[in-house]
Amino acid sequence: MEEKMSVLEELGRTSKGRLRYSKDVDIGDDAGWLGRLVVRINDVDQVLSALETELNSEQNGESPRSESPQGLSPPKTSAQRGTQPKETIRASAKTSQDMRPKIIPPPPAADSLENGGDNVRAQLQKTVSMYEQERLETVKETVVKQQIQVEQQITGLWQQVQQQLSILQDQHRLNSRKQQDKVNNLLLHRGEKSQQRIQQLEEDHRRRAKHLDAQLQEAIVRQTQQQRRKQAYALEKLRQLIKQQEESNEAAQAMTTLLSNFGQKDTLPADVLNDAHRAVMLTSNLTRQVSAASEAGGTTDQVLHLAQTTLAEVKAIQTKVVQAVEKAQEEARKAEERVRQAQEQARAQAAEQEKQEALKQAEKAAAEKAAAKAASSAKPAVPSDSKEAFLTTYTQTIKKYRDLQTNLDNCVQSCLPLAKPSDSQLKKYAFDLQKAVNTPLNAISSHSASHVTDKLGRLCRLLQGQQVEVSDKRVSATSHPLAIVYCKELLARKFMKQGVEQIASNHESAFPIAAVAVGVWMEFPDVGQLLMAHLHRACPYIVPFYPPKMDGQSDEDFYKSKGYAYKEGTVEKQDKFLKRMSGIMRLYAAIVQTDTGSKKHPHGVAHGWCWLSSVINLDPEMDVTATLLYDFLQVAGHALMKAYGKQFHKLLHILCRDYFTQIQRVTGAGQGGPVSRLKGLLEECIKTQRIATPKGMLTSVFWTS
Repeated sequence: MEEKMSVLEELGRTSKGRLRYSKDVDIGDDAGWLGRLVVRINDVDQVLSALETELNSEQNGESPRSESPQGLSPPKTSAQRGTQPKETIRASAKTSQDMRPKIIPPPPAADSLENGGDNVRAQLQKTVSMYEQERLETVKETVVKQQIQVEQQITGLWQQVQQQLSILQDQHRLNSRKQQDKVNNLLLHRGEKSQQRIQQLEEDHRRRAKHLDAQLQEAIVRQTQQQRRKQAYALEKLRQLIKQQEESNEAAQAMTTLLSNFGQKDTLPADVLNDAHRAVMLTSNLTRQVSAASEAGGTTDQVLHLAQTTLAEVKAIQTKVVQAVEKAQEEARKAEERVRQAQEQARAQAAEQEKQEALKQAEKAAAEKAAAKAASSAKPAVPSDSKEAFLTTYTQTIKKYRDLQTNLDNCVQSCLPLAKPSDSQLKKYAFDLQKAVNTPLNAISSHSASHVTDKLGRLCRLLQGQQVEVSDKRVSATSHPLAIVYCKELLARKFMKQGVEQIASNHESAFPIAAVAVGVWMEFPDVGQLLMAHLHRACPYIVPFYPPKMDGQSDEDFYKSKGYAYKEGTVEKQDKFLKRMSGIMRLYAAIVQTDTGSKKHPHGVAHGWCWLSSVINLDPEMDVTATLLYDFLQVAGHALMKAYGKQFHKLLHILCRDYFTQIQRVTGAGQGGPVSRLKGLLEECIKTQRIATPKGMLTSVFWTS
């Protein structure tokens, strides 16, 4: 009986362990509990089978086995249950024992033992069924309670977690603030140190800069003193060089002047002329060296030695030339004495012949005038004293014209070494001089008074021997003995060409060009003489002079003497010829009427009056006289009327009443264009008693603007 009870206890223990195990597996799933209870019933069947086997064994006198029945697993130990703590296992065991129903088996009866295990099995099954039902209800209640407890625990744990999280966040913020304050303090500390370091570095830098500045100032002072000493030494050497160059130029200039004034160069030995030319070349070379040294601000010992050698050689050549010229002059003096009387006689005869020719021409003009006035029965007799005065004045004009032409020929002949240079260096120098003349002359315009003054100043500085800038380099007319004379002749020729090329197409350009020409003329009278010689040669009607055809003279020479261009056996067309003559006359008239202010005009309105009165006393030529009178009156008529008033009006009346008839008489049919223009101008002048201011004239307002 005791053994049976032990089996039941073992069953109870096993059931509790399995139930507890099943509870630990899944507490909140009722369906799972039912499934597991079915499994437990199967276990109970196995236990009952084991009990029957034991009972049969006892009846058969066999001892019970100590092993657990087949299929019944021993209760799990705490080591087998593993992860549950001891306190939890004990509490679970206690709870299971409390909730386990207390089954008191009935005392065994003798008949039950005899019938085998039938009654025991039935009772046991009933008891197990009741037990399992009660156990199921108890477990459900326990599960509900545990679920509630778990939810309460979870809620409490969640609140604790929230509190702890809030605490942790506060701690984190506090730690972050502390860390930030620590970092800020560290940065502030480092910033203060950095600021101190920067201030210290700045102070060190200031001290160092001050020290370096002092050293720099000392170095600058030393360098300045050294440069001044070098400059003083270089300037001294340059002064010596310039002095030697000037002495060499003076010697070469004196020698060249001596040879130019000496008209019998053929009598001099060839070696003397070669030496003179060589001296000029040496002086020119030395001048270039001096110019280069002046631009560089110093010179070298080599250039100084060259200057000394050149000066000595030029002086030696000068002495040789002077001696040769004196000897030739001494020899020529005797020959001159012999031919002087013959020359004086020939000159007197030529003057008498010119006077007779001019007298004949004047008498012829007077006769024609007398015939014309007799035909109109309104002409008074020409006084003889007036005729003589005109002849005297005209003779002087012709003589001056020839003197100007002779002077021009001599000047051109003396400038041949520069006009047609054979040396490449001399050719380059002559080209630079041409650019120095052409550049400002071609740029003359009536843009402003300062513009005209600037071009005049550049030309005057060139003729004065000063250095002028040409194509990024400086040129001086003192580098060659003939350079200044060459520039003057070139400038006069270019002024005349401006009348031919520019003024003939643009009439207003005559006034600024004439202003510059008069300005140069006032500073350099020889330029004005050369300019008048070029104007007379290009347009002899400005003299006025109408060259007649001489016996045996060719057509080409005759037309060229009158100003025509003659190329390849063909004479220039009349319209082109008149256009060129018109440009030259407008330049001359603009020169005559140019206002020089308080300064004396070298060729003012008085010369314009003489030209106009001389033209009226000469026979007119077809087209030419009418064209030139029209151009002259249109440009200079206003100034002449302003200067002479009533006398000029009388001259205009004579021109309209008498001389215009002669112009019409020599004008061919169909060639009345110039005559019509002159007639319209004269009628307007007589009608309005005034001549309008020419368009483009430079008035006093222009010069003060």
